[in-house]
Amino acid sequence: MLKTRVITAAVLLVLFSSALAFASVDVFALLLSGIVAASAWEWSRLCGIKDETVQTAFAAIVGLLGLLALYLPYSEEFARWLFLLGFLFWLSVPAAFYLLPRMPAINSVREPLLITGSLVFIVSVMAVQNLRSFFPGASSGLLLYALSIVWLMDIGAYFSGRRFGKRKLAPSISPGKTWEGVFGGLAVTGLVLLVVLIAAPFADDNGFKLIVATVLAACASVLGDLYESRVKRAADMKDSSQLLPGHGGVLDRIDGVLAALPVFAFTWVWL
Repeated sequence: MLKTRVITAAVLLVLFSSALAFASVDVFALLLSGIVAASAWEWSRLCGIKDETVQTAFAAIVGLLGLLALYLPYSEEFARWLFLLGFLFWLSVPAAFYLLPRMPAINSVREPLLITGSLVFIVSVMAVQNLRSFFPGASSGLLLYALSIVWLMDIGAYFSGRRFGKRKLAPSISPGKTWEGVFGGLAVTGLVLLVVLIAAPFADDNGFKLIVATVLAACASVLGDLYESRVKRAADMKDSSQLLPGHGGVLDRIDGVLAALPVFAFTWVWL
């Protein structure tokens, strides 16, 4: 199992790094739309769609919509309001957790949840593309840093939670997560942020913006993870799929990214 997990991770890392460094905007858009389609396919299963043909059709439609969204002419004003809406959505998620920490079991198709998830996927990949290619100061380095916030939070939370974890973060949603894990993730992310502020070209004249974006994105990544965990629990599924051997599904790998990147993008264009 560990060998399979490592091999899958290595292959994904090579493929993504190559695309990040060398792919044109068009090729990168195709890659992102493929990720949207795979995520939509998994999401349809979580939301109660049982028919495989309908699952595939839903994935194809959402993937195509994602591709079309990535080809919208860039407008900073549109981006500002789009990512503001994304930020407000994730800002509302803790209230939903508080009011309804455990979702009712998903025994039939949940159309509002299907639509919400589809919009989250599309806004997220637009954030990815804009951070790489269109925002002021956009670069592969900026996008890689924004993504690394999610990875650092995961790594820091895992080791800190195992060593110090006592206080449960959201026991009715994800019993394994602790406040100590969150603080550990924030500590690791903060250390890397210091290095980036000193050494990264995209940090020049953007120090304050980068600090705020990092803190907000780090917190949002936790919400993204909990959001998917809450839906999986309601759907009685351990993993969103088995598309990635040893890792589960695509959503299981990008749940934090879906929240963190739009929040990072919101901060980048509003500050």
